[in-house]
Amino acid sequence: MKDRTKGIERSLLATSEEAEDAAAIGDPEEVVARILDARRRGGLYPLYHRLRVLAPVHPTQVSGLPPGCFVLTRFRDVDRVARSSSAVNDPRTAKVFDHDGTGKGAFFRMMSHAMLFLEKASHDRVRRLVYKAFTPAAVASLRALAQSVAHELIDRVESEGAMDFVEDFAYPFPLRAIMRLLGLPRDAESTLESWAWDFARAGDPMSATPEIVARGNVAAVGFHDFFDRLLEERRRTPGEDLISALVMAEDDGVQLSREEAISTLVLLLQAGHETTADLLGNAMIGLFRHPGELERLRNSPRLLPKATEELLRYDTSVQMSMRLVREDIDLGPVKIPEGSIAVLGYGAANRDPEIFADPDRLDLDRNPTHLAFSAGAYYCLGNALARTEIQVALGVLLERLPTIRAEGGHFVERWTARLRGPLELRVAWD
Repeated sequence: MKDRTKGIERSLLATSEEAEDAAAIGDPEEVVARILDARRRGGLYPLYHRLRVLAPVHPTQVSGLPPGCFVLTRFRDVDRVARSSSAVNDPRTAKVFDHDGTGKGAFFRMMSHAMLFLEKASHDRVRRLVYKAFTPAAVASLRALAQSVAHELIDRVESEGAMDFVEDFAYPFPLRAIMRLLGLPRDAESTLESWAWDFARAGDPMSATPEIVARGNVAAVGFHDFFDRLLEERRRTPGEDLISALVMAEDDGVQLSREEAISTLVLLLQAGHETTADLLGNAMIGLFRHPGELERLRNSPRLLPKATEELLRYDTSVQMSMRLVREDIDLGPVKIPEGSIAVLGYGAANRDPEIFADPDRLDLDRNPTHLAFSAGAYYCLGNALARTEIQVALGVLLERLPTIRAEGGHFVERWTARLRGPLELRVAWD
């Protein structure tokens, strides 16, 4: 990764001061402002706890969010709205990516065609077509591909005794696994990794500087041209890869348009690696903060499936998403009116003490029902891929590097709000 965005050094040990600082805030608007501002945030989860107490369904005017937003932090509210047919992803919610307000930026144009921001009928049609491409054989092949990539990455660093977990493993691992599942040429991997990094940085409106936006636009153009050529090749000569399956998929005789196919491939590539890279980084930080659970997982690999679910709950990568409310939604004392934006706080919901006992503790036996992949019609399409990659990554890491530990007492957190993950995490082993 090159030209990484700035980050903030954070302690691997949560401090009581963070919780006390959050508990002292009396204005919910100040809490929301802190959540969105990485420079002032400090500990994130104490802020969620405070907002849940002060105003669990909070109408906000904080800068950085669209007008008419309601921030939700209780599990029951987030789950209900996520499953509601009255709350949809909508093209207007993609406006947060129109950084210069012209509607002409390459990044914004690509995001406007992405499945997540299509009208409901178009979203459902594209989703059905993508499901057809995700054949059982394609999904099953990911485990072997991921294991191969994980071993390759560890082979490179094993003799060094140390690495930056993010740059040397967590970031390239899911990206290369999904690239190989898609059937992308190996000689394009380094270029695609560079574009993927720049594209992802432009996807967080709260931290996107003009330089980040410019690099995101360059990446969008690069992705568009690359996948445009590749789709044409697969149409002429289909293979056994996921792109060929996507090209051939039909629903009532209708296939994806060229722009839909390109945006879908970029979405699969980005969602298939960025969030998983963050999940792996968050998982390792969580395990380092709970050394007893790390030791248990090291000694009992059979815990991996349950451990993965708890790690997803404990510190998910997608902290929030937005839904356009098309009909009033009544959430008890507060009604979210038609035309508003519901900000679904997945990270907050996953630490709701009403649902999870001692929610700030990592418990690998918990096997929770969580909202790390949302719920309802927009439930994450790649959830099976992400779960497989996390299980493979942790399994190979603890097998090959059983003494892995945090090097120093700090990590570097990214300046982001919607997505959460470390920018740098130094680890070592004997």
